[in-house]
Amino acid sequence: MILEKLAVKFFSGTEKDEEKALRKTYGMLSGIVGIAVNALLFAVKLVIGRTTNSIAIFADAFNNLGDIGSSVVTIIGFKIAAMPPDREHPFGHGRVEYITSLIISLLVMLMGFELLRDSLQRVINPQTVAFDLTSLIILLFTICAKLWLGKFTGNLAAKIDSQALGASSFDSYGDVISTSTAAVALVCSKFTAFPLDGYIGILVSLFIMYTGYKLVREAVNLLIGGRPDPEFVEKIKERVLSYEGIIGVHDLMVHNYGPGRCVVSLHAEVPENMSVVRAHEIIDEAERELSEELGVFLTIHMDPINVDDEEVKKTRDDIEKIVAEFPEVLSIHDLRVVGSGEKKNVIFDVVVGNSVKEHEEHELKQKIANRIKEIYPGYNLVIIIDRHYV
Repeated sequence: MILEKLAVKFFSGTEKDEEKALRKTYGMLSGIVGIAVNALLFAVKLVIGRTTNSIAIFADAFNNLGDIGSSVVTIIGFKIAAMPPDREHPFGHGRVEYITSLIISLLVMLMGFELLRDSLQRVINPQTVAFDLTSLIILLFTICAKLWLGKFTGNLAAKIDSQALGASSFDSYGDVISTSTAAVALVCSKFTAFPLDGYIGILVSLFIMYTGYKLVREAVNLLIGGRPDPEFVEKIKERVLSYEGIIGVHDLMVHNYGPGRCVVSLHAEVPENMSVVRAHEIIDEAERELSEELGVFLTIHMDPINVDDEEVKKTRDDIEKIVAEFPEVLSIHDLRVVGSGEKKNVIFDVVVGNSVKEHEEHELKQKIANRIKEIYPGYNLVIIIDRHYV
């Protein structure tokens, strides 16, 4: 708590946006504390390793030196991510935080691979481990230090919902697990020559690599544009529909440019008999207020909908019942009836999920059109396939 207060006072003095300032502050704090803890472990192990002439402790010291590199990556990543938008990056540099997460996640996988290699080597070529109290004390000290660092970084990650700090936290917990394996082996060496640590290490390494893989997948998913949080999407829809005159929402898209840097666009349906000036006022007000409230860049396109014509309402109801027969169709929108008499153009969008491949779209439109023509044989149907992005 004291560290966080000092960090906020020291790092966020020049930032105007409190949320962005807090992200930068906690990212820098995590990196600096990580460097301090790992530097302390490196120094202690280096001195004791040379004093006791222990290759194991000496080698583990340089493992902590490598962990300092992860902390440096965290500092650089959060510092760049906090940079304001510029000419080349109009939406800022927030995605650098995702790149930071990817790098640390890859390091977690590498740590798991190295532990697997060492564990297999220990099983294939068992070696006698000589119990040494000094080594055990150093291992226990390392476990406590890394356990504290993992919890500290995890708390920061939870406060700002940062995947990068979450990966950094697991990196520390991974060290706790691997060091605990070494400690167990050292204690067991007093009682048995069986390479228990090797078998435990194999299981632990597989767990670390699997978790590292999941962290990598999440980071890559954010970088290439994954599906947004469903709760966030529903909140946007709910808030937009709360405005007077807006009767429907569709074609909602969320583009993520980093934490707190989302561009949202959607189509809002309004009655076509509403004046253009009034509809524009409502849309403009919703864009302005919700952009500030939700912390996004919101753009709303206005779609006028006929809500009074009985023929249009009946046609829409009938077509909605027909498309409900097709499980791959999620909804329809923008239905318009153009023309008079028996010959009319019926135009509407059909929203489909990712289960429908591009080469299957034409066939699906034809099937829907054939079913509609059974009821409305004189209608000329213009069906547009629309994708569901959220």
